[in-house]
Amino acid sequence: MSTTPAAAEQYDRPEPELEHQLAGESGTPEPNRSDAVRVVALGVLMFVSGAFLLAMFVSLATGGSASPWGPINDLLSAAGNVLLAVLVPRLSSAAARTRGARCFVRLIVGASLLAAASSVLLVAGVLPFERSTVISMVAIVLQCGWMAWLNTAWSRNPRFPRAIWRLGAGVGYGLLTGLGLVGASFLLPWGSVAANALLVPGVALGGVIWLVWPLWFVLLGRQLLHSAGAEPSAADPTDA
Repeated sequence: MSTTPAAAEQYDRPEPELEHQLAGESGTPEPNRSDAVRVVALGVLMFVSGAFLLAMFVSLATGGSASPWGPINDLLSAAGNVLLAVLVPRLSSAAARTRGARCFVRLIVGASLLAAASSVLLVAGVLPFERSTVISMVAIVLQCGWMAWLNTAWSRNPRFPRAIWRLGAGVGYGLLTGLGLVGASFLLPWGSVAANALLVPGVALGGVIWLVWPLWFVLLGRQLLHSAGAEPSAADPTDA
């Protein structure tokens, strides 16, 4: 008995239950519409928060003040960190197969919540800017480490979109490199040639990648929506 190419493709395609199982076994997230919407929302929130941060820098550079751009950015960052704390365990559950990995995931959740609290306390005038900045930077370093670890784990699944895990790993490792260069520059005399040789490329690299970071969440969320059959393009044409 012969089969048409369409029929053969149908037989080769895994059942939805098996597709979810394969996703979990390969360390990648299972398609889930609710999580996908939250991931996209986090990306959009990060884009908006970054826009307010840039507006604050422009205002300061032109002789203006940090208000209201800075406080709005802080509050949006707090909301983003809370949302990230919710998503990290769900996105990491299949990849976190060892006790150490699960402890690392819990550390990221705790750091994200602490960063969210510090941003709110900064806006309320309870926490000094310097302490809030230290807490936020530590949280960002840990979150970059999570990005690098998670996307490296996802890279082992040949069925997971290469563009997503490559972008995610690039964001994680790239930001860690940029922050490392900036941190190393402070160990040298301020303004020296050696310090600037580390500081300038570190700031440039970190700044560019930081602007790209939200795009990863948007792309990941869209992929999860597509996998869950939630995008219009994935709908059955006979339903129209």
